[in-house]
Amino acid sequence: MITFWIELLALAVLGAIFLRRYLILEKGISLRTLFFRKKIAVSIEKEPETTEVTIDEMIPPRDKIDPKNVAKADILIKRAEAQLAKDETRAAEKLLIQALSLDPSAIDAYQKLGLIYLHEQQFNKAENIYKKLVVAVLNEPVFFSNLGLALYSQGKLEEAKANYKRAIELDDSRAGRFFSLAQILSELGESDEAIKHFNKALEMEPRNTDFMLALAEFYFEKKMPSEAKQLLGQILLIVPENQDAQTLLKNLEKTAL
Repeated sequence: MITFWIELLALAVLGAIFLRRYLILEKGISLRTLFFRKKIAVSIEKEPETTEVTIDEMIPPRDKIDPKNVAKADILIKRAEAQLAKDETRAAEKLLIQALSLDPSAIDAYQKLGLIYLHEQQFNKAENIYKKLVVAVLNEPVFFSNLGLALYSQGKLEEAKANYKRAIELDDSRAGRFFSLAQILSELGESDEAIKHFNKALEMEPRNTDFMLALAEFYFEKKMPSEAKQLLGQILLIVPENQDAQTLLKNLEKTAL
């Protein structure tokens, strides 16, 4: 259940990013000019800092921790869960940090803290948490996927791509992972690979209008009007009142004049 919730959060954050693109499109401003300007500027001005996990920063094994501290940390984690249930993320964060100071082997505390940082858009902190987790818990696709999201949200596209690819290698059953990777590939200019992964996501969820609209936007930007128009037609058959599809279709028709 927690795996599903984590993946749902990742998709929700990416959906928020696409919402910004829709608003830009409705104003008739170039998507690429506005949406990517900040990320491109950051990557040119300064390369992302290396945040590799050192030996001292790795999550230690549980048998190295004092059992009394483990018991105290478990109580704090349960209190954090109660705060999260009430949407009190700040209080939960403090409790989880206290728990980890007592028991730095508490994987569950790292998981919950990572989710808080993603939710609060503290992506650098989320990156550090998930880099620890992918080393401590081998072959967990959700951790690689969420690390990919944290990296993507900071404009670290190549690293994000590598982690989403790893998540898919471990578990290729989730369409959202292919969709996320497709978006990253499109921003990296790897158009053929992006189309391949967009289509894979749609193959798995053929009636997902969010996936269709994202691919239609991609085709629009790449000046592939017939492909974009076909997808928009499919969207409007499923959801005739879809305003984003209607707006994009109008923009498509304007460019054809």
